[in-house]
Amino acid sequence: MRGVDDALVLPLEGAAGADAPRRRRERRRIGLHTIGRRALDRQLAGEARLAQERSRVAAELHDLVMQDVSYALACARAIANDPAAAPQHADAVVAAGERALTGARAIVESLADRDREPVAEIFAAGVRAAARETPLSLTLPDGQTPQPDQPTSDALVHIGREAVTNAVKHADPSHIVVELTHADEWRLTVCDDGSGFDPARIREGFGLNSLRRTAESLGGSVEIITAPGQGTRVEVSLP
Repeated sequence: MRGVDDALVLPLEGAAGADAPRRRRERRRIGLHTIGRRALDRQLAGEARLAQERSRVAAELHDLVMQDVSYALACARAIANDPAAAPQHADAVVAAGERALTGARAIVESLADRDREPVAEIFAAGVRAAARETPLSLTLPDGQTPQPDQPTSDALVHIGREAVTNAVKHADPSHIVVELTHADEWRLTVCDDGSGFDPARIREGFGLNSLRRTAESLGGSVEIITAPGQGTRVEVSLP
């Protein structure tokens, strides 16, 4: 019987040995597929981060540089058309140019420093710059508040700057109040005592549409409470 047992066992062992190269090839194929999948995931994640960074820089250029450059050009054109108006506009041109230069420097510095700064500090610097000479009251979260992820941080900074910029440019307020808080979600409120407007007549380039698109892209929302002569309140929530 021993010879029979050996005859039964040896062919099975031989078959298993013959199948080993196929199994090794299959494991290698699966391993290469996994490595390829991980490399593709890393590439896609890198492209997504690059797209977010481009959007952030574009928003900062718009908020901190282009707005003041456009204003300076408008004043310069007024002087060109009527040289007698130079005393009225010259100081505004210089001030706008200085703000644009400061904004450009801030963008360059932020490329290296923003990952090391708490969102409250970046946010505060952004809204104060946007307020220009308009008095601003600012409430920020305490140091125990957890930091948001990078897309949320970028959105809060952009929305805060844009809301304050809109108030300064369009409402002629005497005071702006900004509050940034966090409980279950991030909440941002920007109130001004300016001229207000009819929400039904918001133009595409007015800026508030940009706030709404930014918030909704992250699952958040924007509510605008205003009326002619009654100031404006912008309420933003981000998860």
